[in-house]
Order: sequence, then C-alpha cells, then structure tokens
Amino acid sequence: MRYLFISLLLLPLIAISQTDTEIFLFDIEATSTTISVKNGMNISNNIGYDSQPSFLDDRYVVFPSTRNEQTDIAKYDTRYNGKIWINFSEGSEYSPLKIPNKHEFSAVRLDKDGKQRLYAYSLSNGKSSELIKDLVVAYYTWFDENTIVSAVIENDQLNLYVSNLTTGTNKKITSNVGRSFHKIPDSDLVSFISKTNKNQWQIKSLNPKTGKVKIIANTLKGVEDICWLNSKTLLLGKDNILYKLRLQKDNNWKKIADLSTFGVTKITRLATNASGTKLLLTGDIIVDTTATEIAEETIVDNSDATRIAMEENAIKIVQKHIEPFNNRQLDEFVYTFDSNILVNRFPRAKMYSGRNMLREHYRLFFKKNKKSHVKVINRMTHKNMVIDEELVTIDNTTSRQVTIYETDADNIKIMTFISNSKTDANPEYIVDEQLEVYNNRDINGFVKTYADDVMLFTFPYTLNTEGHEALKNQYAAFFKSTPDLNAEIVNRIVIGNKVIDKEKVLVNGKTIYAIAIYEIQNGLISRVTFIQ
Repeated sequence: MRYLFISLLLLPLIAISQTDTEIFLFDIEATSTTISVKNGMNISNNIGYDSQPSFLDDRYVVFPSTRNEQTDIAKYDTRYNGKIWINFSEGSEYSPLKIPNKHEFSAVRLDKDGKQRLYAYSLSNGKSSELIKDLVVAYYTWFDENTIVSAVIENDQLNLYVSNLTTGTNKKITSNVGRSFHKIPDSDLVSFISKTNKNQWQIKSLNPKTGKVKIIANTLKGVEDICWLNSKTLLLGKDNILYKLRLQKDNNWKKIADLSTFGVTKITRLATNASGTKLLLTGDIIVDTTATEIAEETIVDNSDATRIAMEENAIKIVQKHIEPFNNRQLDEFVYTFDSNILVNRFPRAKMYSGRNMLREHYRLFFKKNKKSHVKVINRMTHKNMVIDEELVTIDNTTSRQVTIYETDADNIKIMTFISNSKTDANPEYIVDEQLEVYNNRDINGFVKTYADDVMLFTFPYTLNTEGHEALKNQYAAFFKSTPDLNAEIVNRIVIGNKVIDKEKVLVNGKTIYAIAIYEIQNGLISRVTFIQ
C-alpha cells in the first residue's frame, strides 16, 4: 500500500482533566447592526499545542501544531477538510503568516540550540531562509512584502520594532507591547497592544512609514488578543465570550457569541479572512483523560481474526439488500439501510440522506423502470467496508458500476457510487509501475508516477498530503526505515480512469491490509483515496 505506516505507541495516562488548545473555524455573517458566528468546527483535533492560526487565502489556513514532540506548521484545506504539514525543519515553528505577493509564508523558529529567529518558508518545497538576523522576534505582522512590524524580546519584555528588509534596518518604536499585531484593513496602519499602562491595556495604531502612533480603543481587562473584521470593527475574546466593537459607534465592547457550546473555556488568538466572512480562533478546551490511552500516530490493530470477523459481518449486511432490490420489494430493501443513511457519488458529491429520502428515491426508480437487476461480479472487503463491482441492468440496458458500502453493526450506513467513464489509456500501467518502484523503495521513481499537484486522501475526503514535495518528504524517510517493505495486490477493480486495489503490505515484520482508489489523469496518478 502506498501510504505511510507509523509504529503503535500506546501511552497510559493518569486520570485527570487538563486544558488543551484547539483551532476553531467559523462563518461570519455581518450586517450594519448585527454580527453572528455560525457553523463552528474544530479543525485541528490534535492533542497538544495548536494555536496562532492565520489565513493563507480564502481556502487555506495555517497554524502551528504539535507533531513528534515539536511544533510544526500545518496547512488546513477548508474545501476538503484535510490537514497536511508544510515544513520539515528540526526546530519548532510558531506564528505562521502569508508573505504578501510571494508564494511563501513566514514563521518564528525556535531551534534546538535555543536560537529564535524569523524565517521565510517556500510553500512549494518548505525550504527556509532567515529574514531578520539581529532581532529575537516573538510576534509580528507584515505591513508589506518588505516591511515587518514585530514584538522583539529585549530585557524580559516585548518592544515594538519596524524592520525594512530591503535596507536591512530595524527601528525601535515603543516599549512594553503585547502579542497581537494586525494590518488594519483598507489603511496604511498596523494595530498593536500597548501595555504601558498596567491597569488598562490599549489598542493603538502605527504608521510604519512615519512612526506615528495613535490610540484606537481600550481592551477588556487582561485581554491582548484581537482582530479586525473590517476597517471599523474589532473582535475580541474573553473567557468563552466573543465581543465586537464598532469604532465611532459602540461605546463599549458588545457580546456577540458564547462559545461554551463548543467546549471553549478561553478564547485567545483570532484572525479573519480578507473578505471578513470567516473567523479563526484558538480555544482552550477541557480534555478528560480519565481511563484513556493516547495512540500517537497509530497503526490500527489489524489482527486477522478481528479483521475477518468484521468483514464477514459486513458482507452479510450488504448482501441483504440485493435480493429485495432485484425483486423490487421496496420495504424490505429500504430497511437494510440505516435510518440516517448517507448516499454519495464518489468522491464527495452528496446525493441525499435519510431512510425516508432513500425510500422516495427508489419508489420513483421502480415506478419509472419496469425491470431492474444488480449482479455482483467482484467484491473486496476491508473491516466494515465492502466494495462491489456490479453489473446493473435497467430495462434493456446493462452498465457497470462500483459501489462502496460502509456498514455498522446491523445496516448499511453510507453508500457511495463510482460510475464508469471513458478513458483513452489503460490506467493500470502507471499504478503497476508505481507498485514496482514502491517495492524497490525508489523514492525518485515513486514520485515520478504522480502528478505535480497530487492529493492523497483518507476515505471519504480527508486530505492528508498535497503536491510532489510533501509526497517525497513523507515517503523518503518511510522507505529508508522499512527495509522489508513489500506490497502485493490481493484484488483489483478497474473502472474508467480509476484503479481500486486491495493491498497486502509487509512493513517491518507486520502485515497490513488496506484499499487504495487511484485516479489517473494524463498518464499519472492525480489522486489517491485510502480506506484504512
């Protein structure tokens, strides 16, 4: 199988509750009088440190996240709800921001020798270069592609500097500032938090060109994390409450949302996208670790007895729906599906959900078509999943399709159709070539079988890896550490430009089974979806 296998480490924990930080993404709806946040979701879902999120653009989010006992930069795709890692240094990175007008991002890096500096990283290959050599930058923002406004660590406090990357100059503006820096929308100003008055922190503006500073507003007591929704509206979080302040309109901060329903006990870092329609924030949540074990990047226990029992049960469940379909027995057919059945077209097009919708769909189908019959011509299974290659006859027309069934203890809970399609070439050639170089642990040959913009997913559509460079970085170490690596095809279905393989893989003495769905475009593998 052509994905990364990682060793099983189960760590028992003492029975306690502890605070964890997670990244939350919300939709924002704003009118002239109201602001509401909706559709909140935890996008980090990671034990450990997750904080300081920012938008690369309207699609991608970046944030530092714990991985292998250090903090690296994760990129989250809001379209596919998937996370990949975009840097591979030995140090820990924090505070990632998109560099204006460049295909790069910046981050504060803390190396293992204690050196802390601000670096630029290529979004293409992750390579880095130091931006400011002489300052220990803690927090910052970009004014333009050549100017950085930052909080610099000096004598146990944070002081504000403006750095010009073109001239290499660093100018100190003021002392005792906070960690929140933002370019103010539709202006030539940057906001920062002044802590000069210990009793009342203030939001101030800075013109980096002139050095002029002005007071904007007071923060709520003890709060230093804010962001701008637009040029006139500020957002701030205190404990689990989100507030807003409309300049020249609101006399004080107004409550707009209680995020305790998401388990958030404390709101810290905030960021909005350029259009003001999305909000990112870091939220402290309470994690109950009582009687739990943490699996750190695990391989699921894949013992033959457990796997075979699951697969036999899944086959029985799926088989139950075929006879009533062929006999056009609507009630018997419908009740082989879960009450909340979800029906999709591969890879991620939802058709409908719920048993009532399923009933209505097939009532109309049986009414419209006088004859209907399905015959399974190939079947592969993995745990609670069944993938059937089917010949479907409707009236006098027979076609071939593939259906993925995901089962629970008693019923089919998800049904995903893969339709046949025309293709100009045999898609098996490149998949077989990939298998050969995979077994030879030839990293360069392996990467060459994939398209430049390849995407690897976990079924149904969780994005794990994107692009050649990320693919190479992940698999190079895997190949090096797995001398006995060998994959063989147990079963295969080919439909249109897709090759579906059930694979048996030997990894450091362990045998693993999984299913991979390869999609081929222009003679290369453009997308892989793994069922693990």
